[in-house]
Amino acid sequence: MLRTKLFKGFMLVVVLFAVLSSVLAIRTIKQHVTAEAQNRVRLDLSSAWSVCQSRLKRAETIVTLTAGDQLLIESCERQDWSAPELRSRLEHICGQVHLDFLGIAAADGKVVLRSTPPFHSGDYLASDPIVRRALTGKPTSGMALYSQTQLGREGMDLAEKAFFELEDTPHARMSPRKAETRGMVLVAAFPVCRTDRVLGVIYGGILVNRNHELIDEIHNVVYKNETYHKKQLGTATIFLHDTRVATTVRRTNGNRALGTRVSKEVAEQVLDNGISWVGQAFVVRDWYLTAYDPICDIEGRIIGMLYVGILRQPFLDYGHSLIIRYVLLSLFVLFIALALSFILASRLSRPIHRLVDASNRMTNGETPVLVPTDRACRETEKLTHAFNEMAARLAEREKSLKATNRSYMETLGFVAHELKSPIASMLNYVYLLRERKLGALTDRQEKAIRVLDRNTARLVEMVRHYLNLSRIENNELKPVPTCVAVLPEILTPQLEAMAPELSACRIMVKNTIGPDVLVHADLNMTREVFENLLSNAVKYGRDGGTITLRAECANAFVKFAVRNEGEGIPPHQRNTLFQKFARFNGGTPARQKGTGLGLFITKHIVEAHGGSIEAASEPGQWVEMVFTLPRHEEAASVSAFPESPGKDTTDVAPSI
Repeated sequence: MLRTKLFKGFMLVVVLFAVLSSVLAIRTIKQHVTAEAQNRVRLDLSSAWSVCQSRLKRAETIVTLTAGDQLLIESCERQDWSAPELRSRLEHICGQVHLDFLGIAAADGKVVLRSTPPFHSGDYLASDPIVRRALTGKPTSGMALYSQTQLGREGMDLAEKAFFELEDTPHARMSPRKAETRGMVLVAAFPVCRTDRVLGVIYGGILVNRNHELIDEIHNVVYKNETYHKKQLGTATIFLHDTRVATTVRRTNGNRALGTRVSKEVAEQVLDNGISWVGQAFVVRDWYLTAYDPICDIEGRIIGMLYVGILRQPFLDYGHSLIIRYVLLSLFVLFIALALSFILASRLSRPIHRLVDASNRMTNGETPVLVPTDRACRETEKLTHAFNEMAARLAEREKSLKATNRSYMETLGFVAHELKSPIASMLNYVYLLRERKLGALTDRQEKAIRVLDRNTARLVEMVRHYLNLSRIENNELKPVPTCVAVLPEILTPQLEAMAPELSACRIMVKNTIGPDVLVHADLNMTREVFENLLSNAVKYGRDGGTITLRAECANAFVKFAVRNEGEGIPPHQRNTLFQKFARFNGGTPARQKGTGLGLFITKHIVEAHGGSIEAASEPGQWVEMVFTLPRHEEAASVSAFPESPGKDTTDVAPSI
């Protein structure tokens, strides 16, 4: 039903648009949510860095203020650091401002005083990058790695606090190390000077390993202890190389995940290549949107990473809620659009259905009738008026054309039929003259007779073609099938009649069609098919070439093939090959021009028998016409096409 088809068309467009828009919208929502989440994580990482820098700046400020202490300056001038007040003051400062260690180094880098037990002195820190820069008069601060020995000198419990047993974490890189003994420290050093002369250096620092106060401060500043479904919204971690040394990430038992290691993928990008990482990661129990930055010492060496992560689930839930709302809205709009489409299809279908019915009646040859107008819409009303006007004009024109065509075909058939008798008489006299039955001929007369013979043959072909065209146009081409033996009844007589022309062109005919090939077809029409195809093969064949005739059984049909060597058929001419008055313009001109009706008539004859015909060609090499005719029921099995020309059963060679 037309209304159903229109509605299906509208529905397809609406649904397709809805699906495409939904896919685009969902993709856009996901990209937007992901981008917002990534921006959030990057901002969180910046906030975490701010806390670390604030702690480092605080240590730097304390060391700077301590370096201006008058007692310290005087002790450095005298190179005497044994005053009990000096150590007491340093111990008080270290305890009050929560530094893990505070010490003094002489101008040569030798440590002369430490404020924390075991109060070790006498070692040299001239190789330490931060102290070394301070000895040149430049205040310096930054992150550094201290060995277990150095930690033990700075404080009795620092080495123990820094120690971790490493865990085999899934996805982490393989490592032979079983424990981490180094410590990551925030260190600041300031020169003690008098009149631009460096008398010594005071330095202090904070150990990051197990520094819960520092990492909790980062967590509180960035995430403000927010939770989502009773889970902490975000986590923060400081890595020493790939090992968590300070973290708010919790194990399943609630303990901090100290000593666990980062995944191989993150370690390779951040630690090995110094590139920040932003992406999804599974952290202990949940998926997080994470960000990692490399931590470098003052000489640019990567010594660890700073990490922040926020739960992925809130962003997924937010994205899902947006998608659900959009889908519900889209479904509502889709329902309204489909309802309107159904109403519109119903209104459009009525006049269009009438037009389709009227068109079908006209196609079937019925007399056109006027289609009543319908005010469904202005366009269909105009279309109906235009159709009625067109139908009236077509009816008038068809009536005129039928009368003209009938008169033309009758005239063409009459003229062609009337030409048969005088042409037959001409052929007889040409034959008598050519065979010298009426006396000897001079050379000029023989040449004239050959020209007359050739043109008379062409005239016979034209008359035959025009008679067949008249039958086709008047629907009078109706075969009377009989049992036809193709070789003795058709091919042998035609090849004998064409022998002079084949000899003149030095064309050899290789025939594999045997005497057992029988078809159930009209004898005269079958002769017409072979005559047209063989005539074309000679016209467009190459001098000295070969014409090959083959046949094979194809179920209830016999498939014939006529191939000639020549210039072939250009691809652009193959579509019009079987049309009326179509002429082939190959690379080599035909030996004589035809009417352009041979293949048109051949196609109609073959199809009138229920067969088919098609052309194949290799430009510059060959042309092959393949057609089928009904096989006679009593016929023996037909041999297949031979594999090579050596298996041909009949050769007709030109006589030279």
